Amino acid sequence: MSTPADELRAAADKLAPVPEVRPTLVGEYPDLDACYAQLLRDTAETVDAVVRHGLAVDEHAHWLQAALAAARKINGGRS
Repeated sequence: MSTPADELRAAADKLAPVPEVRPTLVGEYPDLDACYAQLLRDTAETVDAVVRHGLAVDEHAHWLQAALAAARKINGGRS
C-alpha cells in the first residue's frame, strides 16, 4: 500500500524529473510543471517528517489535502 508521500512523489515524477540542483525561491524553474513537481516533492518530505516523529498523517489537513488530491488525479487514482 502506498503512503501519501509515495503518491506525491509519483505525481511529481510524472510532471518533471528531479532537478540536479534544487531551485531556489529566487531562481527560475524550467517550467510550470517542474515548479509544481517540486511543490509535491516538498509536501512529500513534510509527510515523511510527520511520520518520522510518530504522528499520524491527516490526509484532510489543510497543508496536505489539496496536494494529495492533485497527486491522486495526476496518478490516475482517486481524487
